[in-house]
Order: sequence, then structure tokens, then C-alpha cells
Amino acid sequence: MKRHLLTLAAACLLATHAAAATYTVQAGDTLSRIASTRHLSLDALRATNPALNPSLPLRIGQRLHMPTITRPARPLQAAIIRPASIRVSLALPVQGVITTPYFATPEHAGIDIAAPLGTPIRVSQAGRVVESRFDARTGWGWTIVIDDGNGARARYSHNQMNLVRVGDTVRAGQVIAHLGSTGNSTGPHVDYRVTIHGSAVNPRAL
Repeated sequence: MKRHLLTLAAACLLATHAAAATYTVQAGDTLSRIASTRHLSLDALRATNPALNPSLPLRIGQRLHMPTITRPARPLQAAIIRPASIRVSLALPVQGVITTPYFATPEHAGIDIAAPLGTPIRVSQAGRVVESRFDARTGWGWTIVIDDGNGARARYSHNQMNLVRVGDTVRAGQVIAHLGSTGNSTGPHVDYRVTIHGSAVNPRAL
């Protein structure tokens, strides 16, 4: 049993997210038509392709990134192994579009979830606030870190406004910030990262 759990833990720590799906523009395609046939909203499609110029038509052969829709109501779970086994249950902090998947670049050990400016950010697990500040050095802008007391930490960055302070105790689902675009950011989103005993894990693979 212990060996099986250790294998699961190693798989979580080594997992990387596959590249986001793409679509190649065909003759007669428009953003509206692509969104409709793929059951997406125009806003979601535009958010995943921020370089698109709405005043210019699509080009045949042009590649578009297809968004992945997140649903925070579905909890994500992981078995985290130490001498005494720890189980962590996490839910995504906002409902939105994943515009940057886990490790899309070597330094991006988290996921970016785009949503409207000011969207409430809800804490993924109960715990204590160990960081709540504006971090200009890393480019995170307004950022919050929650420690669950069992080795798991979740970071929420680029917030418009933090609503909790260091030392506060929070419950799962509590609103801790408003989604923003502070720091090194190209648009409204939350940079959501999870570490377990200091090792980064994919929040969507737990």
C-alpha cells in the first residue's frame, strides 16, 4: 500500500500539462462560427487568443488556441505521502478559461485562469494566510499564500485587491481577493500555484 501511494505521489510531482489544443482556420471561418461549432463563448475564444485583431479577418491556415473551461464545483483530490499519509482536497479558485496550462513555460509552475476583472477569488483549502502583499520583484503583483498546516500551500497572484492579512484563518470557499491584472500581467487572470512540502504540483492533476 505504501509503495502504491509513493508511486501516486511521484506521478503528481512529475506530471506536466499537455500543450493546449489548437484549431486551424478554414475557408469561410469567423470567430463567431468557430465559437458556435465548438460550443464556446466569443469572450473565451478571444481571451485565449489575445493577439487577435478584431478589425482584421481570420487568415486561412491561422492557428487559434482553444480554451479549456474550468469548473470549480468539482473538487480535485490528491494523496500526499509522508511517513503519515496526508490527503488534500482542492477546488479551483474561479470559474474561467485556462489561458496558460501547467508548465507551459519552464518557469510557470502553475496555471493561469482568465475571468472578468473583479471576479471573487475563493480559497481552495482551509488554512492560514502566510503571505498577503504586493510583490514587484517576482512580478506577481498582489499575491496571497495560504498554508493548510499539512504541507500544502496555494498561491493566488495578480489580484486586484487582497481581502485577507497575514495571520488570518480562512475556510474553504471563502473570498480572499478580487481577480485583477497587477504585476507582470497581460490581462485579468489569477496565477494559481500549489506546492506540497515545497514541490510544485499541477493543480488540475491532483
